[in-house]
Amino acid sequence: MKGGKEHSKGIGRLSIIGVGLIGGSLAKALKKADFVGEVIGFGRSEANLRRALDLGVIDRWTLDLNEAVAGADVIMLATPVAAADQLLPRISASLRDNTIVTDAGSVKGSVIDAAVSAFGGRISHFVPGHPIAGGENSGVGASCVDLFHQQKVILTPLPSTGTWALECVREMWETTGASVSEMDPDSHDRLLALTSHLPHALAFCLVNMLADQSNADECYELAASGFYDITRIASSDPVMWRDIFLGNQDAVLSRLAEYRESIGNLIRLIESGDADGLLAEFRKSNISRSLIQSRRST
Repeated sequence: MKGGKEHSKGIGRLSIIGVGLIGGSLAKALKKADFVGEVIGFGRSEANLRRALDLGVIDRWTLDLNEAVAGADVIMLATPVAAADQLLPRISASLRDNTIVTDAGSVKGSVIDAAVSAFGGRISHFVPGHPIAGGENSGVGASCVDLFHQQKVILTPLPSTGTWALECVREMWETTGASVSEMDPDSHDRLLALTSHLPHALAFCLVNMLADQSNADECYELAASGFYDITRIASSDPVMWRDIFLGNQDAVLSRLAEYRESIGNLIRLIESGDADGLLAEFRKSNISRSLIQSRRST
């Protein structure tokens, strides 16, 4: 691979490991802002990488990981969590002294453990991150230049993370229009288990419950808009969500236990015919939902 072209600001050469919805959208946004000189794509699917090149998302691609990261200023891991855990040791062998590595995984604990093991004394180069953006569709064809605009990105730096690396990654995300904040990794994983991982688990369960009915075809035909809306995210990438649930196992199980208690309370209210109790629960939900909507619109 030839060296990246000269670039007066931002990132000279960005290597994206996993050119899908997140990686592709990041590349599009940085290219639009003229914040990156060259984008190199790596992945397992030659067809997907060729499409990324045709769409102008990347400038070049390779199926060789060492070639992909050689000479990179920033490496973005935008793969399923389990894949990132496997790739980090391979990436560490090809790092330059000033190369920054970051990721976009929805689970931080397991990725950080893998990075500490892989990078050793060079862990200061690693900036764990998580863009709170996405959709039920995956692949580079679903990438969008404004995916991160006015969305949140959480960085979970370690005490050993270099300030220079953290500021570079922060600036990169802010360039996409995202609002960047910091959080400790454990708090991130516990919070996301509630706000992201649990909703996906429920959506998967609801759709499978419908599919397992003896009259499933009739159920498909009569599924109302409410069922469709609440289960939209069940179309998300199964491999990615398998890895998230296993990577954040303790926190996900804890949130599922809380949900089981909540469902148990609802069952008791219905069984006892407690109209006032049901009304109080539903009104509480209405108020909380309104608060969520108002915060998202500001």
